[in-house]
Amino acid sequence: MRNIGHRETSGFTLVELLVVIAIIGTLIGLLLPAVQSSREVARRLTCINNLKQIGLAVLNFESEKRVLPPRCKTSEPYRGWGPIILPYMEEKGLAKQYNFNLNFWDIDNSPAVSTPVAVFSCPSAPWGRKVKIITDDDAPVPGIVTGATGAEGDYFAPNCVDAFWLPPAQYAIASDELEAPALAVDRGRRVSEIIDGTAHTLLISELAGRPDHWINGVRQSDNSALRFPYWWGPWASYNSCIYKTWSDDGRTPGGFGTINCNNSWGIYSFHRQGANALFVDGSVHFLALGLDRDVFAAIVTRAGGEVFDSSILQ
Repeated sequence: MRNIGHRETSGFTLVELLVVIAIIGTLIGLLLPAVQSSREVARRLTCINNLKQIGLAVLNFESEKRVLPPRCKTSEPYRGWGPIILPYMEEKGLAKQYNFNLNFWDIDNSPAVSTPVAVFSCPSAPWGRKVKIITDDDAPVPGIVTGATGAEGDYFAPNCVDAFWLPPAQYAIASDELEAPALAVDRGRRVSEIIDGTAHTLLISELAGRPDHWINGVRQSDNSALRFPYWWGPWASYNSCIYKTWSDDGRTPGGFGTINCNNSWGIYSFHRQGANALFVDGSVHFLALGLDRDVFAAIVTRAGGEVFDSSILQ
């Protein structure tokens, strides 16, 4: 006869539950870095695709005009290379909205230049940054305060490279802002002028995070030490600068640091091991941390005559 007064129970004891929770916590701890790493890989691939789209637009421009687009326009109407290539990428609607007869900071251009453009933004950098466009007294066009706002632009063209360690003749070539890089000022440059080879000459690289100031992965408390914080950064602005090397702490120009040191000048990204860079032939390479400064200088100059092992360009 069954004893109806006794009922067997089954379940976990407190100790067993604690063990299960501990195991789950351990698994989450093991999986979380992998998930974060996978997300960064995806963001880096998107960044690569952004630069490829920019490269394709530049090459489309060159195919039509027979010259590369100018790096910037230094007389009215002022603008950077970003607006110039809009009609040659998947932003034709924005190109129609942008008034090419006005300066990029003109208040009537604010609706266009304040529009985020995914291709101009690295997804590893903080998203949704806006800049009230105000030019410093020593900016190319000083004292502009119009109330216009610009959306972020994380990709820059080199003006030249401050290769101070080179012999005087080579240094003069590398530091010539009009002639050193692939993109010329106020005019197009023929591809045939890229004497060092299109696969060895930098076109555009990451210089991300503006208008905030970042040094070695750390956001600074203010941007007072950032070069042109309200002039460089919006995708419609000049977005070109002298590429510099940095001290180990990333605070002083001049040194052996070449990648991800300081987003005031040079190459800076939010990818841990390096930064993406677009070359004139349309290829995109990953420039690893610790890139030799001679190679750093060589890729900026279009006709410096430098020779380096291209296999280091990942």
